[in-house]
Amino acid sequence: MTASQMMGVDLTETGTVASANVGQRHVEPDGRVFQYVKASALIAQYAYVKISGDGLFTAAEATTTTNPSTEPALVGCAQVAIASGSHGWVQRRGLHTGKFAASCAQDVKIYTTATAGVFDDTATTLVNGLKLLTTIVGASSALAMAMDEMSTAAA
Repeated sequence: MTASQMMGVDLTETGTVASANVGQRHVEPDGRVFQYVKASALIAQYAYVKISGDGLFTAAEATTTTNPSTEPALVGCAQVAIASGSHGWVQRRGLHTGKFAASCAQDVKIYTTATAGVFDDTATTLVNGLKLLTTIVGASSALAMAMDEMSTAAA
């Protein structure tokens, strides 16, 4: 049993009926931070998401066009798939697995892309505090570290 399950939080649970307050944050003993959201569309496992800033905490797979540089936004990463209209936890801080584009380099700034849920090292909208832990050759899921709660940068 994980620490989350012992404290009554199942970070892998998703469903159409909320099991926590939407927007609620949960901090694991190792410092990883999760936020409870409602998916406005299907969110794939390991996809990066933009979390709405309107207080409703809806989430959709992040793209360059949904995260314009003039709008700072909360960012998370789904560690499990979340169906459209369902609720679930997305990771905001700490070691996690996320989707990255081909030839993404480790230890450099990470940005949104035009591909939903996928981030890269090609400059578009900066994702604050996120680093890829190993250089990847082909587009894939890889380990990343969010040193602080992820967000996009304002212009």
